[in-house]
Amino acid sequence: MEKVLDLWRRAAAEPSVTDDPDALRRKLDRDRSLFVLAWDRSRLVGSLIGGWDGWRGHMYRLAVDRACRRRGIARRLVKNVEAHLRRLGAVRIDGIVVKRNRAGRVFWRELGYREHAEVARYVKDLRALPSRLPGLQISTSTRNAPMSLCTRARR
Repeated sequence: MEKVLDLWRRAAAEPSVTDDPDALRRKLDRDRSLFVLAWDRSRLVGSLIGGWDGWRGHMYRLAVDRACRRRGIARRLVKNVEAHLRRLGAVRIDGIVVKRNRAGRVFWRELGYREHAEVARYVKDLRALPSRLPGLQISTSTRNAPMSLCTRARR
């Protein structure tokens, strides 16, 4: 895990609240085959994390060591994850790129990705929030679902 975090620092990847060994272990436990690394002998030189939620594919944390750029490493990482997501059933994939990363945005466009003009990404840091809302019951299935909180009683 430390080698991945070190690569991200060397590659000047945008820091994230999940840049810690425990978060990386959880990701590996969940989607090991979508956590793709590129090695030059024993040195980690590239990474890409893919995600699959059964609906859509995602790619994020693309990083290549600055000393190894312009050698096709990023392109090979993306093609690898794209192929894996396609095998899982993905018909649409998004790549997450920091807006001020001009080179990254150009890279993704060159691979056929387009910036989605109609969708904005919203994020929330859950570290400081309570784990549940008091008095609210939510069901994840239609069986035994609680009564709707939005229906009005008839008069």
